[in-house]
Amino acid sequence: ARRRRRPTARVMRDVSRDARHRARASPRDRRSKNRRDTGWVSSAMTLAMALTLALRGASCDARAASSRKLLRREPAGASRPVHREHLSSGVSKELVQRVARRDGGVAVTFANEGMYDFVVNWCEHMDEIGITNYLVGAMDESLYGRLRKIGVNAWLMGSKNIDDDEVKKDFGWGTRTFHKMGRDKIRLVHELTKTGFDVIVTDVDAVWLRDPFPFLRRYPKADALVSIDNLRNHTSVVATQANHAVDGEGLEHSACGGNKNIGIMWFRSTEGSQSFTQEWLNKLESNDKDWDQVVFNKLVEQGGCETARDGSGVAPAYGGGLMLGILPVAFFANGYTYFTERLHEMFGLKPYAVHTTFGYAGTVGKRHRLREANQWYGDKYEPTYFQGKFMSYTPRLLKDVDYAEFVKRGHPNEENTPMLERDEDVVLEHMRFVNHQLAQLYEAAVVAKHLGRALILPPFACGLDRVWFPHKGRYPGALLKLPFVCPADHVLKIEELHEFAQDYREFSFLGHPYMPRHFLTSENVRRVEIPSSAAFEATIPFHDKLRACFEKRDRKRGDESCLPEGNAVFRAAETIKLSARLGSLDALSVNLESAKDVKFLHFDTIIGLTETSQATTAMTTQIPLGDWGMAQGTNEDLGKLDYSLDNVSIFGDAPPSPSKNETHEPEESAERSSEKESEASTADDVKVSIEAGLMKMFHGDKNKVESAVRAIMEAQALEAA
Repeated sequence: ARRRRRPTARVMRDVSRDARHRARASPRDRRSKNRRDTGWVSSAMTLAMALTLALRGASCDARAASSRKLLRREPAGASRPVHREHLSSGVSKELVQRVARRDGGVAVTFANEGMYDFVVNWCEHMDEIGITNYLVGAMDESLYGRLRKIGVNAWLMGSKNIDDDEVKKDFGWGTRTFHKMGRDKIRLVHELTKTGFDVIVTDVDAVWLRDPFPFLRRYPKADALVSIDNLRNHTSVVATQANHAVDGEGLEHSACGGNKNIGIMWFRSTEGSQSFTQEWLNKLESNDKDWDQVVFNKLVEQGGCETARDGSGVAPAYGGGLMLGILPVAFFANGYTYFTERLHEMFGLKPYAVHTTFGYAGTVGKRHRLREANQWYGDKYEPTYFQGKFMSYTPRLLKDVDYAEFVKRGHPNEENTPMLERDEDVVLEHMRFVNHQLAQLYEAAVVAKHLGRALILPPFACGLDRVWFPHKGRYPGALLKLPFVCPADHVLKIEELHEFAQDYREFSFLGHPYMPRHFLTSENVRRVEIPSSAAFEATIPFHDKLRACFEKRDRKRGDESCLPEGNAVFRAAETIKLSARLGSLDALSVNLESAKDVKFLHFDTIIGLTETSQATTAMTTQIPLGDWGMAQGTNEDLGKLDYSLDNVSIFGDAPPSPSKNETHEPEESAERSSEKESEASTADDVKVSIEAGLMKMFHGDKNKVESAVRAIMEAQALEAA
């Protein structure tokens, strides 16, 4: 029997005091106290039982146990019926109040069922950086139900004037449905600020890499802050900007000029923001053909726009009715500054966000660019993406390409160079440079298919930038150095690779945030060495400056471990050496019989693997080649050039160089350069060429063309300055 402790004097005093209290209490009070005591015991027993069941469940379901915050958050809605005040956008004020920070800040995005994986990506990034004050507007019931299941604070947003069937599809940039969706966004911003909340609203194809709220709160004078499509930072143009910088971070110098991008917007609950968003919404609803972003830019400049004299970056716009600031492009990156220019890596910065603009393959291209940067978390609930067997190879670059000509067209050397012509040497060199890499890809794709493996794409190097209007080698105003590692959508039609997830993976697949670590062991890898050939000797490896892997929190500059050839596990793996070039793919299968069940198979090159090419013309439909553009041209001939594998060989003798690259006479080159400069000296001619390309891109929409031309001409003027 246990020895019962004697009560201490303090306990006796407490008991005595409690007895005196009960004596004074009424019978009703005593019954209430007993019920509370009984309720406490019952609650404790319930809690203990729940903990027991939770522990048992954790041991039974490893996936649920390893889930991140997304699954542990309280589902949207209350457990008992309450009165909710709903805004016209469908969200209840009670839900926003429960999610928002104490200072009233809330982050919002919205999407439909067709963008479910983008929503998961957006939410997972939020969870990773510790942001919980966010909401997702579901534009259809299907998405709403899926988000509720994974614990996301969502509401059924619906959409005005969009059909029930249409609202579930990928809207596509610039479509009529796309424009209707934009009106829902502005309506939501207006209502939230009018209700007393400060809101940062982003498109769902943007991702957050750092908590932006401390940065946004540094500017209490601003009614609104918005991102911009500029290609370089202007946060230290004048000395006074340093007085407002925190850890080197500040706003862009001026809110005037440039094309503001409303994919990332911060609006405070002020009279200025509410008045502005009300007029913005009124103008959009009066004309269903207007693009919300074009109207925004016109309104900002309407009545005058000023530059902050104190260097803060916050200045009057909208005729003095709106205090506006521009988010710095190095920290709130657009698709060009992050994926192509890599401005953050150039200056050693840590971005807050990236918006997947400036792409060439629609939604598919956006997804692929995020995959390449290892910023795609949309595969959280798709473990099949990592199942199966994979093949990779180390790409090679032509040795005899005139790389110096590329360098001349890149930053900072492009000063007075003329617009590119489709038949000049540097353009032909670029095409030859890329076509040789694509020939390697085609051979590798055939080999992978024969071996029953998905192919990990290589990184691609480009000698010139891809721009959708006539240019000088890179986008006007960009700090891009040439040559560079370009996104896959610069050289391939990624949007037409419908079986991509089945047959291919991004070049940085090994660095995928959800790659199971137990897959990356030397036992799961075999390397294949190919005997040298004349075609191989005519190539070189990627230059040290052509870094493919993106910098991340856990990966510093120069770390190429996302690539098979740069991964330590792959380099330490067992090697299979082929003694000679093979006559067929069946012979290859025989030589690799010992590795048929290994998860990763990496070839040190694909050049000269077989005696003759195994690729067929059918490959062009399986992997559609992209195009390069635009060179200077007329309205009928816009200067677009298609990549082609004609006369490209990676077998036998080294591929010959075009005759134009065999002889270079300085006198003729200088004379030709002078002629081109005089031809391109007239700004009107340049503008006509640009407009011609944009009219085709925007399907004749003059408003969009006008806005784009204005932004391009401003960028060119800035570059010249």
